[in-house]
Amino acid sequence: MSRLSSIRPSNLVLLAAAPFIIYLFATSSKYLRSLISILGIGNNAGPTFVGFLLILTVAILGYLCARHARFEAHAPGWLRTSALAAFPAAVALSILGFVAPQVLMPFAETVFFHALSENTSTLIDRSNQTWVLFPEVIAQVQTGLQIVLALYAVVIGLCLLSARLNNPLSNYVGLGFEVLTGAVLFYLMFMAHWQFATGVAITFRAAIFAYIFAAILGLIWVGLQSFKAKARTTVTYGSISLALLAISAFFFMQPQVNYVLVGSTDARIAIVRGTPQAQADIIRFGEFEGGGDQQYRIRSATDAASALEQIETVDSVSGAFVPVEANTQGYPVLWRTSFLPDKFRNPALAFAVFGFLLLTLTVGGAQHKLHPLAVGAEFFVDTIRGIPMLVIILYIGLPLAGAVKDATGGGIDMTNMTRGIIAISVGYSAYMAEIFRSGIEAIPKGQLEAGSSLGLSRWHTARLIVLPQALRIVTPPLGNEFIAMIKDTSLLSILSVRDMTQRMREFQAASFLPFAPFNTAAILYVVITLGCASFLKWIERRTARDNR
Repeated sequence: MSRLSSIRPSNLVLLAAAPFIIYLFATSSKYLRSLISILGIGNNAGPTFVGFLLILTVAILGYLCARHARFEAHAPGWLRTSALAAFPAAVALSILGFVAPQVLMPFAETVFFHALSENTSTLIDRSNQTWVLFPEVIAQVQTGLQIVLALYAVVIGLCLLSARLNNPLSNYVGLGFEVLTGAVLFYLMFMAHWQFATGVAITFRAAIFAYIFAAILGLIWVGLQSFKAKARTTVTYGSISLALLAISAFFFMQPQVNYVLVGSTDARIAIVRGTPQAQADIIRFGEFEGGGDQQYRIRSATDAASALEQIETVDSVSGAFVPVEANTQGYPVLWRTSFLPDKFRNPALAFAVFGFLLLTLTVGGAQHKLHPLAVGAEFFVDTIRGIPMLVIILYIGLPLAGAVKDATGGGIDMTNMTRGIIAISVGYSAYMAEIFRSGIEAIPKGQLEAGSSLGLSRWHTARLIVLPQALRIVTPPLGNEFIAMIKDTSLLSILSVRDMTQRMREFQAASFLPFAPFNTAAILYVVITLGCASFLKWIERRTARDNR
């Protein structure tokens, strides 16, 4: 009974219902199929999972070996035992890679395959319905895996030998190997493709990355809010904002270009590629003089000469929107206009927005004797908390990401997963900023004054005195934010991120089952959130025990 009393009531209810849930999935084919689809269990998942577990186990033992090499004198017994087990485990895994490569290769193949660009890579055989790696590529992957495992075993041996010899360099060797094994563990847990549970991996990875970035952004907003205005702050930031507005005015004053709409509007109108979207929309919706406010069909052309040529060669094109000097054939002019090219208009608008925003923050800060950046951080937090998370995800994931791609000429083309993580990070950073602020304000001011009296700078006072105590205070609300973030990753399905919710929708659309996919997804989310809640409660108890 003592063990039962230590279990949280909600977990006890889940444990009591577990046999019925297991029976449901074991006896119902539709629930079992929905579970497999939502979890993202792919083909050859069993052998892939075995290879993943073996490699992950050896990587963890290698990391513990590196920790032991760094702190051998103070290492606990379990760490010493793990370090001693690391070398024979690495050797055994290396031998297994040569003797029975079929055990590790399923995981290595799927990781290597999904690390490639499936649409452009020349290493993928697309002749069959199921795309696979070419046989010679698989052989190279196997050889590379064998070499890496052998080198890993050698490095572990050198790390243990360095620790035994008590060499002064053993600490640096252990640190280097710790960084290496940490990077391997990070890749296995957060980057490598999990063929055996792709949906769960995407859900957890999105939540964890978004949580880390949101926490960092939240600390940044709190740090900006703590800025204090000085004597020259208003003058400095006012000068910067005026300089930005002057640069904007310089771009706005650049010469405009003259364009004409020639031909007729009986059929499509050819638009030169690169024409500002605003001008194209004016023609599309007939908002030009004589357009009659009716919609016209438009067609893209590579340049002005091609647009004019289409009037003669393409039956479905009767007009063109081109520069004035390009109309050498003498087509009748329907409309004439002038506008600022995008190469001047875009930077002019950008500098104008930033300049006006900074000027507004400067004036507001001067009125309330606050730092302009503190006013901006407070404005951001209040604004973001008033916008629904779905709107933030759609805005960052679609128009903003597209604008960044266009502005960089395709240099920054974020995946849907990256866009979703950034969106959730931005949305939750406002809430985390308020959590951090409340924790920091709970620290007595006398401790800050004591830090100043000891000669500590503001940074050292925050790092050594304020943050350690504030983190203990804000641990419970931060845990709640993580649980909420796991659930809100389901909103990323709107960006076609194939997490558990998106896979549920795909399976429901393909199977037409009314309840099984939704019930299965609900059960999975309950299990995940209760598990995370139990882990966070354990962290809270341990933090409270350390604080006594």
